[in-house]
Amino acid sequence: MKKLTFLIIFLTILFFLIPLKINASYDAIISGNTVRIRLLPGTENTALYTVNSGTSITLPDKTLYSGTGCSAKWYKVNYKDKTGYVCSTYVKFVDNTFTGINVVDWTSRVNANNVACRSGANKSYSVQDTLSLGVNVRIISTVDSSNSGCSTDKWHKIQYYGNKTGYICSQYVTTKSDIIANDEEYSKSLKALGFTDSYIPYLTYLHNKYPNWVFIAKKTDSNFSVAVSSEEGKNYMQTTNNNYRTSSTPAEGSSWFKANTGVIAFYMDPRNFLSEERIFMFEKLDYSNEFEEKYPSMIKAIFGNGKLSDDMYTVPIFNAGKINKISPVHIASRIKQEVTANGSDSTNGTEFTFKGKKYSDYYNFFNIGAYEETIDGVKYSAITRGLAYAAKLVRNTGSLWNNIETAIVEGSNFLANGYVNNGQGTLYYQKFNVSPDAYYSRYTHQYMTNVQAPATEGNSTYNSYKKAGILSEPLIFEIPVYNNMPLYTSLPASGDNNTNLKSLNIEGYSLTPNFDSDILTYESYVSSITNELNVTATTESSKASISGTGKISLNEEDNDITITVTAQTGETKNYVITIKKVTDNTVSEKPIINNQNENNTDTNPTNNNTNNTTATNISTILNNAALTINGSNITNIKYNTSASIIQNNIIRSGAQSINITDSKGTNISGSTYISTGSKLTINTTNETNTYTFIIKGDTSGDGQISILDLLQVQKHIKGDKKLSNEYLLSADTSGDGKVTILDLLQVQKHIKGDKKL
Repeated sequence: MKKLTFLIIFLTILFFLIPLKINASYDAIISGNTVRIRLLPGTENTALYTVNSGTSITLPDKTLYSGTGCSAKWYKVNYKDKTGYVCSTYVKFVDNTFTGINVVDWTSRVNANNVACRSGANKSYSVQDTLSLGVNVRIISTVDSSNSGCSTDKWHKIQYYGNKTGYICSQYVTTKSDIIANDEEYSKSLKALGFTDSYIPYLTYLHNKYPNWVFIAKKTDSNFSVAVSSEEGKNYMQTTNNNYRTSSTPAEGSSWFKANTGVIAFYMDPRNFLSEERIFMFEKLDYSNEFEEKYPSMIKAIFGNGKLSDDMYTVPIFNAGKINKISPVHIASRIKQEVTANGSDSTNGTEFTFKGKKYSDYYNFFNIGAYEETIDGVKYSAITRGLAYAAKLVRNTGSLWNNIETAIVEGSNFLANGYVNNGQGTLYYQKFNVSPDAYYSRYTHQYMTNVQAPATEGNSTYNSYKKAGILSEPLIFEIPVYNNMPLYTSLPASGDNNTNLKSLNIEGYSLTPNFDSDILTYESYVSSITNELNVTATTESSKASISGTGKISLNEEDNDITITVTAQTGETKNYVITIKKVTDNTVSEKPIINNQNENNTDTNPTNNNTNNTTATNISTILNNAALTINGSNITNIKYNTSASIIQNNIIRSGAQSINITDSKGTNISGSTYISTGSKLTINTTNETNTYTFIIKGDTSGDGQISILDLLQVQKHIKGDKKLSNEYLLSADTSGDGKVTILDLLQVQKHIKGDKKL
């Protein structure tokens, strides 16, 4: 007796200690600056950390806690192995899937920007498309063609944008196999540094060619998809390709458009630029005393024959680098990126008018503050706005942006103190601020909006180093490594990428479940004597193609029929139908309701079974279908069982027809889950019966076992709200005929994943 009393007390205490929320893990970032993570909810509590926008955190659940100083309540968060609380206003939940990102592999790519793809292997042929840096292509063949306008005298016939073909000069195509290498020992050293496997083949190739180069793996502590989504809306691209931009309406000027998620992901993925010509976006941009004698010639190499190669520009650039402890080559590359090698009105001291006043002799080599703007109905160009910014600095701070040399020095100081010397010391970090060492919050304080800028500026640096003959020097590259990266990223596929079927049919037979463009696998039951089927399908897109349809020959056993849809972009989707051969009375054809001739004379008065077999009784059918019947209830169906599974099993077991409805009487089929309260009506030639489904643990009747069911069982036990009928039966998870604390524990364990019902 004492043992029983103790057990009851123990179970009662345990019952009231059961939490009514099931823990999960949610990824999030901080969405404000100088946000405090506190020991407990409320501003009077100790601050464990002060963090800025973009800081990654995780939440054990989405429970909101009351506390002072935050009207929106507080979230419990995990950060740096500690648990604290943050005002929910500053928490932004993030999606860690690769939605919108093209995660396909590549074999060859366009290695330059705005490359002409022509209709023939000669520059005289018409331009079909202008391809961006990074477009995936497949080389079909190579044509030798001298005096054709191609420096290599070789043209590749390529397939691109899915199924388009054209010709491109071979110098503008990089083949993946040509820029990767394997070295087991060196791979181990790279892994020890923190590089993941997908970085290693590229870095191994570069190491073999330039053994003095140094690679640093910089852990960003950010999930890749989070970083990409945080950059949305902050990156522009000059493109007319609708697959690359979010809108056909320019975001700036007449030719700059906001880049979409797929484009941002491609240009943010460091692995796409670990080639000899592009890796300089990761070069550390500190001033190097080792290069002091070589810098002047390197600066001139950046500008080539352009106007800015004159000493009146290159000498101030060199001095600016030395003064500000920043690479003069980087300064020159940035200036060239902004104003070209010949300069622009931003560097000529040109007269301009701003807000009704005329100005002249101002310089802005870096286009700082340069963007189009309309003020009081007057539209000002980016150059005018940038020069007005320079003039304002002169007036307000005394900065000497009205002199070439000092404008270059002070503009360089902006780069050095704002970026290079504040944790954004590579071209990559200046565009994508993901450096854990950055002074400014993640995804803020980014120098430019051009999503391609690090790649193009890095290429300028490479060319100047190559011309100066210093590529073999011990250059240092700091390369970001993200968490949870996809294996590959590619630019978005161009063209129609719709791979959905609009319809799918087998002539004379039905599919289980019913066709849905998002469902990829089906079953169909045919007579055991069937040797051939006719499969038909149509696509949603007129530009997609289909294979696998038509007359299909069958084997003796089960057959899988695969229907492949190929989109215009080359993407594919497979729909699979498993054909199961069964005896005639289990074929899933529509039953013949009335077997009479036109004179109303029964052609088979002794047997209404259309297959001339003896009808099977319902109890035998249900037993053959492995269904447990308790009175008028079916009690052995697991949660997440689809209607199609029940239908298939019962039809195979000899039913003439069946119908399944939900608790409201609405017909359900296909992938819809059976729930407590769903009903099965089964017909044979001689009888019709209806049964109610009981899903253990599904007391709410929604086909799932969730926190709602846990609450309902708890309320029933406490007497707050009693369950009845089939819902009461579903609460008896232990099968002992009662609903007790043990059943509550079983539901809780199921939800937590400890022990499934």
